[in-house]
Parts: sequence; C-alpha cells; structure tokens
Amino acid sequence: MAILPAEQIDMFVADIVDVAPRGDSTSMELPIFAISSKPDKDKFRYENKETGNWLEIIPSADGRATIHDKDLLIYAFGQIAEAAQKGRKTSRRIKITAYDYLTITNRGTDGKSYKAIGDTLARLRGTVVRSNIVNTANHLSKKAEVFGLIDYGSAVTDNQGRLEYFEVMISEQLYNAITNNQILEYNREYFTLRSPYDRRMYELCRKNCTSNLPWKVKLEDIWHIFGVKSPLKEFRRKIKESVEKQAIPDYFLKYMPPEIRKGPDFLVVLSDKDRDMKKKGSESVLAT
Repeated sequence: MAILPAEQIDMFVADIVDVAPRGDSTSMELPIFAISSKPDKDKFRYENKETGNWLEIIPSADGRATIHDKDLLIYAFGQIAEAAQKGRKTSRRIKITAYDYLTITNRGTDGKSYKAIGDTLARLRGTVVRSNIVNTANHLSKKAEVFGLIDYGSAVTDNQGRLEYFEVMISEQLYNAITNNQILEYNREYFTLRSPYDRRMYELCRKNCTSNLPWKVKLEDIWHIFGVKSPLKEFRRKIKESVEKQAIPDYFLKYMPPEIRKGPDFLVVLSDKDRDMKKKGSESVLAT
C-alpha cells in the first residue's frame, strides 16, 4: 500500500465544543509514556514474563513522550470519536486550534504554554514503539511492530508570531484503535491532575475497573506496568502519597500492607460515586 504525503490526506478540523476526553485502551494499559516531568532519553523496556509480551520505547534526542504530552492525543481522540458519532468524516490528519487545546487541557495561555506545544509535538514525533503485542482476537501468533505515536506535526503562527493552530498526523496504529472503538472516556478532571503518578494511576484504574470493582492487585504488579524506573520501595512511598491525597477522580484507593512477614502488599481500588467519602478518611469508608 502506497503511503500518501500528508497534504494528500483529508484534514479533520477539531472544532467540536465540550467534548469528553478519550484514550486508547492499549496505551492506558501499557507503559508507553514517561512518568516524569524531566527529559527522559533512555530506552525503556517492559516485559510480561507470563505471556511473553514485550514493549520497547525508544526516545529521540528530545526525550521520550511524557504522560503530559499524551494530553494532545487524548484531546484529538475525543474530537475524532465525537465527530464519528455525529456522522462526520474523520481523518488521522487533524487541525487543532492552539487556544482551544490549551484551555480544555487546563494549561495556561501564556507564551511559555504555546511554546510547549512545539516541544510536545517533537517528543511525540520522535518517540518510537517496538512491540510484539498485537491487539487482535488471534492470540496464537505474535508479530513485532515498530511505529510512532504521530507521523508528523506542524505549527502555524499568526502575523504576530503567536501560535494559531497546529496539525498532527496520528499514526495508523493509534487511529485504528479509535475507529475500532478501542477507547475509553476519561473524567474531565483528569486534566487537573498535575502529578504524573496520579495521571498514570487514573489510567490504570479506568482501564481495569470498567466492570470489576473492587480491583485488588499486588503492588509489585502495578509497579511493573506503571512505567517508572524507581525501585519498588520508592514506588511504594509514592503510592502511599496518592492514597493519602485521594486525588484520583472516580476512584478510592486503599493500600493494604502485607498480612504476613515478607508477604505481598496490595492496592485496592473502590468506586467513588460520592466524592465526599474521600474527605472522611479511609477508616470510615472501609467501615461502610
């Protein structure tokens, strides 16, 4: 199949107001994005020894795409999915108004915030994914794929040099996930979460708690899939901080220490339909 130049692919204009953010289920589950606010230029590998599934993230000189960079994809996915539901023709080539993107994703609208869009485009374009994880019904065979998160990005400024809009070409792999409805809606409060840990925890809860609550998982298993490079001891401390804050929208977290010496510790995720429960503390919640 011939690869068409970007200008020969129809452009989809992201102009729908009040759209719920959405994410693809694969990148919600797998540790593709860096859980760091500092540049991460090291190759990252995740491997599931039970299934043989593996994933490698290869960053460019600009660093690995971060979980904050992912906001651009979440915003775009929401626009595409909503347009498709309305019967509009969509495309993986998307035009996004910079101001709309910044305000919806809870960013500032100063010069620094506009400049950061260019940095995000560079990291998304430069991050390469290698994996043998194929999202199909056939689990008898595997194949290794190499793909990027976006195929290209461009920014257009006005006469005053201010970024007016930008274009993004989402990779075919990610676009196919949207068109095949392999996506989940995010709580809009996700964009208010500043901590990379809180964002990643929300994604894992959203992916694993669609119809399975409470969700009880070994902390070590969460650590492996989280995508951090810190040791388990440091990860445990961070998770305890998240439990203390209870900042994850829609969910209530509880840390369960080992029941016996040297046994595993667990994270338990409960539904949080009543936000006031978080203010009463974990003891009152667990007593209900």
